[in-house]
Amino acid sequence: MAKERTPTEMQNFLKNVKLICTILSLGIISGCWDIKEIENINYVTTIGIDYIDDSFVLYAQLLDFTAIAKTESGKTDKTPQVWIGKAKAKTLNLAMNDLYASSQERTSWSHVSSIIIGENALKANVLKVDDLIGRFWEIRLTPWVFGTREPIQRLLTVPAFFNFSQRNTLAQEPIEAFDQRSLIEPVRYFQFLSRLWEPGTNILLPSLSINSTTWKKDEKEDSKMFIDGAYIIDEGKLLGKLDNQKLLGIRWIDKSTIRSPIVISHQGEDAAVLSLESPEVHMSISVINGLPKYHFHIKLNGNVIETLQKVSKRKMESTAEEVVRNEVINTFQNALAIKSDVYSLEHLLFRRKTAIWKELKRSNEPVVNAHSISAVMVKVNINHAGMKIYPLK
Repeated sequence: MAKERTPTEMQNFLKNVKLICTILSLGIISGCWDIKEIENINYVTTIGIDYIDDSFVLYAQLLDFTAIAKTESGKTDKTPQVWIGKAKAKTLNLAMNDLYASSQERTSWSHVSSIIIGENALKANVLKVDDLIGRFWEIRLTPWVFGTREPIQRLLTVPAFFNFSQRNTLAQEPIEAFDQRSLIEPVRYFQFLSRLWEPGTNILLPSLSINSTTWKKDEKEDSKMFIDGAYIIDEGKLLGKLDNQKLLGIRWIDKSTIRSPIVISHQGEDAAVLSLESPEVHMSISVINGLPKYHFHIKLNGNVIETLQKVSKRKMESTAEEVVRNEVINTFQNALAIKSDVYSLEHLLFRRKTAIWKELKRSNEPVVNAHSISAVMVKVNINHAGMKIYPLK
C-alpha cells in the first residue's frame, strides 16, 4: 500500500512539476532562430510599370527603413536615401526575377503602398499590367494607383518636405491632399480592379506629374509631385487624358468630395471665393423616344472664404449654383470629345434600366451623347460667412 504524501510533500511535488514544465517550455518559445532582421531585407515601397519596345519595364523603389525607424517622426538630419531598381523583360514576372539577380538580400513586396503605371503601358493594354499584381499573393490590393507620362525613374526620386522619406509624398499619402482640396479622387488598386470590367464604367485614374516651379529650398527649385489630371479608361481601354481644368465638374458629382473652392463673379469681376463641401447627388433617368435622359440633382453647403465685392448671400448662392451647373456640363462635354463617359451614365442605365441598355447595345446606338443630360439642378446653401457679412437681401 502506497504511502500517502503529507501536505508539505505534495507542495514540493507540485513545485517540481511546474519547474519541469517551465524548463520544457523554454525550448518552444525560443524557436525564432530563422528570423530576418529589418536591415537584411529589401522592402519595395512603390512599383513603377512601363511598356517599351514590346517589353515591360519594372521599377522598384527601396527605402532604408532602418534610418526611418531611428526617429519617432521618420524625419532625419540627412536627405533620405532612395534606391531605384529597373528591369526589362517580356513579362512583369520575368522582370521581377531579373531584379532578384542583383538585389543582394531577400526582396519583400509586402510594403508596396503605390503603383505607378506609365502612359505607354496604359496605351498597350491595362490587362497585361494587371495580371501579376492581382495574382501575386505578397502584394496587397490596397496600394494607391496612378498613371503618368513623366519618366517613372525621376518620379520615384522626387523628395518629400523636411527630409522626410518618400513615404510622405503624394504617391503614398494622397488622401490628405484630397481632403483639403478635392478634385480627382485617389484610387486604390482593388477599386481600380473592381471597376475595370463593369459595363459602362469609366475609371478616372489620377495622373501623377512633377511640379518644379511652385516650391524652392534655399533659393533652389524643389520639385514636388502633383495631380495634373486623370486618364479615362473604359473596360481596359485607354480613351485619353483630361487635365484638371477640363475635369472641374467631377468634384460636384463625386460624393467623396470633402471641400473645393470656386470663384464667383459680379458685374464681370471677381466677387468672392467660396468653399463648397460634401455634395449630395441624386441622378434620375427618364426615357424619351427610346433614349435615356439624365437628370442631376446636386445639393452643396458652403462657406465664404474671401470677399472682393459687396454681394448679398442670396446672390452668392445663385451665382455659385450657376458656376457648379456650368462646370458639370462642361466636364461632360470635354469627356465626350475623347469619346468617354466621365460620369459613367451608361453604367447607371445598365443598373436601373437593363432592358433599355441591352436594346441600345444591340442596335449600336450611342448610349451617351451630347443631349443625354437634360437637367442639372443645383442648390447651394452658404452656412458661414465669417466675421464680415454683408446685409442679407
